[in-house]
Amino acid sequence: MRIAAALVALAAATAALGQDRPTEDELFGKPPAESPPAAAQQEPKEPAPRPGEPAAPARPEEAELFGGTGSPNAAPPPAGRLVDRAEAETLRIGGQLYLRAQALWQEDVPPADWALSSPNLLDLWLDARPNDRVRAFVLGRMRYDPTAPVTSGAPSLSAAEQGILGYGTSTGGIAAGVRGPRAVLDQLWVNFDVARRVFVTAGRQHVKWGVGKFWNPTDYLHPVRRDPLAVFDERTGTTMVKVHVPWERRGWNAYGVALLDDAAGVDTPTNRLGRVGVGGRTEVVLGTVELGADALTQDGHRPRFGIDASAGVWDLDVYAEAALRTSRDAPRWREVSPGAPLVIRFGRVDPQGFTPAAVVGGSWSAKYSDEDTVTLGAEYSFDDAGYDSKGVYPFLLAGAPELTGDPSAPLRQRDPTAFRPFYLGRHYAGAFVLLPSPGTWNDTTFTVSVLGNLSDRSFVARLDHALLALTYLRVESFVAASFGARGGEFRLGVDVPLSDVAPGLPPDVTISVPPPVVQLGVALRVSL
Repeated sequence: MRIAAALVALAAATAALGQDRPTEDELFGKPPAESPPAAAQQEPKEPAPRPGEPAAPARPEEAELFGGTGSPNAAPPPAGRLVDRAEAETLRIGGQLYLRAQALWQEDVPPADWALSSPNLLDLWLDARPNDRVRAFVLGRMRYDPTAPVTSGAPSLSAAEQGILGYGTSTGGIAAGVRGPRAVLDQLWVNFDVARRVFVTAGRQHVKWGVGKFWNPTDYLHPVRRDPLAVFDERTGTTMVKVHVPWERRGWNAYGVALLDDAAGVDTPTNRLGRVGVGGRTEVVLGTVELGADALTQDGHRPRFGIDASAGVWDLDVYAEAALRTSRDAPRWREVSPGAPLVIRFGRVDPQGFTPAAVVGGSWSAKYSDEDTVTLGAEYSFDDAGYDSKGVYPFLLAGAPELTGDPSAPLRQRDPTAFRPFYLGRHYAGAFVLLPSPGTWNDTTFTVSVLGNLSDRSFVARLDHALLALTYLRVESFVAASFGARGGEFRLGVDVPLSDVAPGLPPDVTISVPPPVVQLGVALRVSL
């Protein structure tokens, strides 16, 4: 029933190990930083130009356009050209086709009733570079799910199934649970330089701050939090004007941004000068250590500050970042009326004082043969604004009241984004093992990852396999298992009396949603 659907929107471990969006420097010339765990088996890249300069006219890398400092699915560009050779240095056309299917097994559910989803994607881009100082780029994305209903009024999957299958965390504005096709603009920007010393990028673009792999609390320029287990980051870009001033001799960089979208992703328009957000970031290199500091402020939101560091220590690559803030990304709730119906049992707790969030992690790579390596990594995340237990989850899943809403309002008037998977608890931990091209399997990559919400003691483990076939075709598959405390974020099972959700209905009727057990998936990816 629809009430049951509203109660269980959990995005528990649904896709392969997450990929970071490219930094602004990777798009415009700075040599890319070390890839995140999922970025295994990258294709060789041409030497990058000086920091801050636009890259030489060439076909953009898949990692450059579709998320990640490198992608395990990146394929060499096709030999054929879509434009005349005389125009090859001026205009490039390309894209990506991503077909996938995912199934969810829940406790005591027969195979015939397992949830099924097929959220397919098509990305198309145009890249114009009339000379080495000007570049214009546009990328459009279309989503189509043949397993979903034709209209948005009758979703084919429950909220739990949509969440667990990866709909609810990083769709970036593309409607979930709707057949489509639905289109959205991902990027639309122009890049140019001023006297070859100052580099300007204006328009809808991706700019990532911070160094975290699984969690990234200082990623202030993306209003939607990244799903750390998503094989493909579907968040769309943010509209801004970015100014980059590099100090090439020292390898230092300074950035300024004017943000034309709302920093929190709400619908409040930025239609007056006072609503334009302002921020900046500096990066300093001291030997083998790189330090970063950033800040962002916008009318209607409290200022946000962040610091990060990364360094090589012996054979380890270590990193840390901290969000220094006096605000929270979403309203938080506390039980104020024990025993009351669920929808009015909790009261909103506004942030008070300093509420930091921090991430620390590292990775280690070792050769086990002349040509083969294995990489191990781990990360810990702390959020002072997170929940210590799972008791509030049913209330959040039912839809906490909107900021200006009435706690007793009908469910249709309640906030469906109150439950934010991967960013609910105070303490998280993650670990991964990356095995690219083992032995004679030169076109194969294996990744094992485990994430846990230490606050509610629920976990998910996932094995991913990627095979490069027929030069341009990437075949992906995965299996993920949930375990730990029932009712926790990654093993969410709910048993709630119907009267708790809708006061006045019979109290002897219980809404029961079984927890997830295993999720399976397969995908085909082609770079166009």
